This record gives sequence, C-alpha cells and structure tokens, in this order.
Amino acid sequence: MNQEKYHLIDQVTPGSIAELAGIKPGWRLVRIDNQPVADIIDFKVMEADHRLVLLFMTDNGFFRRIKIKKPAGKALGLRFDPPTMAPMQRCRNRCIFCFIDQNPPGMRRPLYIKDDDYRLSFLYGNFITLNRLNQSEIERIVKLQLSPLYASIHTTDPKLRRTMFGTKHAERGIINLEQLVKSGIKFHVQVVLCPGYNTGEQLRKTILELDYLGKGILSVALVPVGLTGFRDSLPGLEKVSPKMAEDLIKEVTEMQNYYLEKRGSRFVFLADEFYNLSGSSLPSADEYEGYPQLENGVGIGRIFLEELNAISEKDLPRLDRELKVSVATGFTARPQLQKMVDLFNKISKLHVSLVPVKNNYFGEEVTVSGLLTGSDLIRTLKHKQLGDMLFIPGVMVKEGSNVFLDDFNIEQLAQRLGVPVFTANGPAEMLNKIREYAGK
Repeated sequence: MNQEKYHLIDQVTPGSIAELAGIKPGWRLVRIDNQPVADIIDFKVMEADHRLVLLFMTDNGFFRRIKIKKPAGKALGLRFDPPTMAPMQRCRNRCIFCFIDQNPPGMRRPLYIKDDDYRLSFLYGNFITLNRLNQSEIERIVKLQLSPLYASIHTTDPKLRRTMFGTKHAERGIINLEQLVKSGIKFHVQVVLCPGYNTGEQLRKTILELDYLGKGILSVALVPVGLTGFRDSLPGLEKVSPKMAEDLIKEVTEMQNYYLEKRGSRFVFLADEFYNLSGSSLPSADEYEGYPQLENGVGIGRIFLEELNAISEKDLPRLDRELKVSVATGFTARPQLQKMVDLFNKISKLHVSLVPVKNNYFGEEVTVSGLLTGSDLIRTLKHKQLGDMLFIPGVMVKEGSNVFLDDFNIEQLAQRLGVPVFTANGPAEMLNKIREYAGK
C-alpha cells in the first residue's frame, strides 16, 4: 500500500458515528470497501452508503478494519488534514483587495493559505475565482453535479477583471462560470466593492450580466473592501464611506424590488457593514430569503436581533445578588449589541456594559468582531473595571478551540485581565451563562 494515499484524520466529531465506532484523530484512512479514496469528494460519495468497511492505519502503525452500518447519507463525522484529502488547489491570483495579502507578519501559517478549490467551495462554502479551473475539473463538477458552488466574481468586465484579479487568466473565470451554469450548476456569487474600480456603472453592468445567466445565479452578495494597516506593497484603495453606503443601499433596494418581481427573488444582497456604516436599519428577516450568504456577513445582525426579539421581559431571570458584566465587541456590531445590553439591564441587580474595542493588530479600519485579537482586548480592557464576567463574541476565537488569531487563548486573556471570560454566540446563550454564573 502506498503511504501517500493514507489520509490523516484531523478531527472526529463528538457523538458522531465515527466516534461511536472507536475511530480516533491521528489515524489514517486507507480504503473504503477495499477501494482507494482519491479526495474529499470521493470520500463523501463513498460515506453516503449505509454499509461501509473502512481500513485504517492507527497512530501506532497497525492496520485496523472497522465495519459500520448507518442510515444512508448520514455523515461519519470525520475531518481530514488537508481538508481536501489531496493537494489543495491554491489561489494564484494577485487580487488588489486580497485580505490575506494584508495579514500582519507572525501569524499561524494556515492563516496565510489562499485556497481556490472547487471541492472546498461545494463542501464548506469557500469562494473560488474559477480563473484557473481546467476542463477535467469542470467535467467532474458537472458529472457529480457539485452544486451550489460559491464564486468570487467582483466584475464581469474582461479588462477590469485582469486589473482586479491581477492575472491574465481572469477572463477565463466568466467563461467557466457560463459553461457551468449552462450545465446545470448553480452559484452564489460575491462582489467585493472597491470604490473607483467596480462600483457605479461597473457594478450595475456586473449585476445585469449575472442576471442574464438566469436562475443558475442564485444570489449576489455585495461586500465592502476590507483594508488593514499592512498594504505598503499593495495598490492604494479607498474605503467605503458612510455616504457611499447610504447611496448604495438606496440603489440596491430599487434593484431588489425589480428582481423580486422579475425573478421571484431579491437576487442582490448587502453585507451588514453597509447598513451599520450608514446608520440604516437592517432589512427584515423575510428580506434575507433564508440567509443564503450568511458567511459573507449578510444578515448576521438580523439573526441576532431576531433572537433578541424572541426574549420577552417576562423571560428575564431574577438575580439573588448584584452582578456586573462587560461585553467586548468590534465597532461594526455595536448597534445590535447595544440593544441587547439595554434589554439585559432591565434585569434587577444586573449591570451590563458594552465596550467597543479598536483593532490595533490589523489596523483601526478593521471593525468586525471576528478579527479582534487577544492583544487588542488586553490593550483596551486592561485598565477597565470589568466586573464579575467578561463576554466576547464566539467568532473571535477559532471554531472548536479557545484561540484568538494572534495565538492568545481565553485562559491567558482571563489571567491578564483578572476576570472570567466567556464566549457567547447570541443573546440567549449569554443570558443562560449569566443565569448559571449568578446561581453559583
């Protein structure tokens, strides 16, 4: 057996079929039903069966065969390193706005990796450019009907695409998009708006041409360019201003009304940052049409508010003792979190304070909570009276761990600040943790 074909298991989901079968992280998957596994797509197809015979090499070098019977289509609960179970397709574009190219030095190596892999797009919603997709990959996508995919488009204009993507292959992305749509593959696409490049008439042209491709384009998310303090070797870009955000909201609202009548969908959606930047109210939950681009920051604030609105004053707990709570956040989410703080302060004996934190690690232009680091929190909070508990949004730490982007962890943060630190992914979770802590 060829050692290179062994696939390292990185994670076993707690409570999953794989964990119950005794499969461990650190083992290597060799075969399924005596067949080699080429990549994650092969694995997903194979694991869908209701009877499986899996061959592993354990962490001590022995081979072990495990038979599993399960409901057809149910996942085993395995994650691999690399996630593709094969060489990852790396991004070879040089986009003028690429956020990863703006990362500060000294971060974890994986944070500098740029993938452009259709397998990760299908499985995890990663955005791909389609610029380097070859014909064999297109044929595989069509044969297996790997849909929907998520694509970074930014503009449909050939010349502007070469400028924005920084590659002569940029025109190929639209050709590949058209071929895949004609073959029945559906897409959610994103447009990172860079003022002076793909805004105004160029944006209108892009949306019209995406609409022309028909129902194969499911949604278009417009996202403001993110600028860090590490752009010395990159082209100068202008940030989106509050006035630009306000004008864009008006224009997109008109587009949404038009497409709702034409397509039965609003089609074009704006990231929350535009509404917060302009001081506008977020759209209603219905207007997000099921939140197709949540990972792009489109509707996260509305989901938060819907959860908050579901908490009535009669649901608020009674506390037996005084409790002071601080909530740290980035500036983007401040309007939504302030509403939560106002509600929670109606609880007798509870005192909640909201503390916006500037991002010194990436630069003050970066205002989303998910890019705040442990060092940012320490710098802002170390001299403040934080009370009995400090809450931070769960997006600040790596999923499945307690580690910030700068490798600080929650325990270190709590030690430096002298206060217990808790994560919460919404008002209900925060309220439950306050109730539990107060009851101790």
